[in-house]
Amino acid sequence: MANRVASPTYSLAGVRGEALAEFFGTLVLVLFGDGAVASFVLFRNIPLENIPFAHTWPVVFLGWGFALMLGIYVAGAVSGAHLNPAVTLSLATTKRFPWNKVWQYIVAQMLGAFVAAAILFFIYRGAINHTLGTSQINSGNIAKIGNVFYTSKQDFVGTFGAFCTEALGTALLVGMIIVILDRRNQPVQANLNPLILGLLLAAIGASFGLNTGFAVNPARDFGPRLWMALAGGGLGALNSYTWVPLLAPIVGGLIAAFGYDYILGHVLAAREAKSTSEASARTAEPAVGVGMRGRRLRKPER
Repeated sequence: MANRVASPTYSLAGVRGEALAEFFGTLVLVLFGDGAVASFVLFRNIPLENIPFAHTWPVVFLGWGFALMLGIYVAGAVSGAHLNPAVTLSLATTKRFPWNKVWQYIVAQMLGAFVAAAILFFIYRGAINHTLGTSQINSGNIAKIGNVFYTSKQDFVGTFGAFCTEALGTALLVGMIIVILDRRNQPVQANLNPLILGLLLAAIGASFGLNTGFAVNPARDFGPRLWMALAGGGLGALNSYTWVPLLAPIVGGLIAAFGYDYILGHVLAAREAKSTSEASARTAEPAVGVGMRGRRLRKPER
């Protein structure tokens, strides 16, 4: 009887528990991130003179930076807090993460983002109706509020430019994650990792975000996009741009992971091998003037 009661707890010690952590970590990420975007988009026409920066871009990129930091704190100790299929696939492809866990992580991330979007949709339903001027959401008016939940490029940015923007942003994100993970580098203290990565995402948003909304995460974009399609947006949400934030982050992450391994990784490996060789040589070198059994050797007389 005792074993039967305890077994469900033990089952959460493996990949099921890790997937659950990914779900809640991504849920927190999207709740805070898209929540910041909602404050930026849905209240533009409401005067908020007494609230500094209320309708400015820093609300968005700082909001996403804090969101990532908090998501990592939620899931980091259990699953490593990937919170992003591009991160999971990049680590697995470069043998930093087991392939048999990949699908569970990605499903959990997508579900976490989907549920977060549903929660935000109901929390902000009044503001959404106010912005649309109606309670009916359809493929014709979804563009007015869609950017709260998923990303899109500026009209003057081409598809190739948008793809490159997303790939570059994700490459920077994944590259820095690998830098932090590499023990041969100068890793920051573990409790500072969430803050550093949160600031990194904020920097990516500040530098490249206005081009495309900086998805840099397929789950963060597709999960909410799917919810909005089911909520009435239809093909207005699942539009011709949908594939860009799905594919570009994966490409960028893989480029960063392999680029790190074949450039900086080789440099660090060579430096480590040199240090190890020098340390071994110093250890093997006999102490001057000391013979077997610890007796001092007399210098030969000339």
